[in-house]
Amino acid sequence: MSPPNGTLEPPYGSRDPRGMAPLVDALPEHVTEALARTDAAPWALPVADPDLVAVGGMGGSAIAAELTGALYRDTLPRPWLVVRDYRWPACVGPRSLAVLSSNSGNTEETLALEALAAGRGVPSVALTSGGKLGERARARGLHVQAVPPGMPPRATLFHSWVPLTRLAGALGWVPDPSPAWREAAALMAEARGRLGTAAPEAANEAKRLARECDGRLVFLYATTGPVEAVALRWRQQLNENAKLPAHSAAVPELNHNEIVGWQAAGPLQRGIAVVVLRDREDPAESARRLDLTAEYAARQGAAVHEVHSSGESRLARLASLVQFGDYFSLYLALLGGVDPVDISSIDEFKRRLAEHTPSR
Repeated sequence: MSPPNGTLEPPYGSRDPRGMAPLVDALPEHVTEALARTDAAPWALPVADPDLVAVGGMGGSAIAAELTGALYRDTLPRPWLVVRDYRWPACVGPRSLAVLSSNSGNTEETLALEALAAGRGVPSVALTSGGKLGERARARGLHVQAVPPGMPPRATLFHSWVPLTRLAGALGWVPDPSPAWREAAALMAEARGRLGTAAPEAANEAKRLARECDGRLVFLYATTGPVEAVALRWRQQLNENAKLPAHSAAVPELNHNEIVGWQAAGPLQRGIAVVVLRDREDPAESARRLDLTAEYAARQGAAVHEVHSSGESRLARLASLVQFGDYFSLYLALLGGVDPVDISSIDEFKRRLAEHTPSR
């Protein structure tokens, strides 16, 4: 647990030495910047009518694709795949569109996918700040949609999410998302006044939630569909920003298996905070399942909290939940005394992996 007098008020100084807090505060501007960038350099697609779109990426370079697919899951006329692997599924072929997504441009799995796409003759585009992927893509004459360099991949979410929604729009699969993004930017700028680093804890729902969840394992529950992808984003932000294991699951599936894990109340269950993510489009039958699941977890000793989306369009509502989750993970990092930007465990893993990879 954090010290009782641990403050969440800025300045953060040595507690955030590499500046994650200003990046989270700047999310509304990231949206407007991404809109301007894609206005100036729209997608040049190598295929007008693909049989599917497959976005290849990992971690913070994949979550924008996950959110895009979830956002439009009930309207996309053809499959939208997110591939987190070294290999494409067999269905990705010459009639498909491959989107190679790597913030750094040096993600080994994405580079492997690029080589396989070239070998299979899959029409491709790239979403990257440069690196080897940028070099390869430009050498092959592929369209490269730029992502700003110099930020942790997880902090560039909207710089990737805006372009991917506009790609779906350029294919004619969804209406132009620009109006919804402008709503999202305005909504997030307003929410920053309530949730942002300058807003005092007494009036800041994200800071208060972090205080209440500090020292607990966080479980994120949502309905299957758009908000399920937001729960995944929250989980990843808790992992990377707050350096915490976290878990996410969705109804109705969790009611057929995971709920049995709550059956025996004990110290483990009492050490969990369940955060239920809600949206007004949650199907009535699934919303009722969430109600009953939350009640059961509370009865077994968990601390249960709810966070509701805000806004009119579905896109803006999902963006509002993403923003809340980014602040939540930042504040938990500050309470835990960990550098929100640091990913030394990933760096160490990559070094160890390189040591055990046979030379070719």
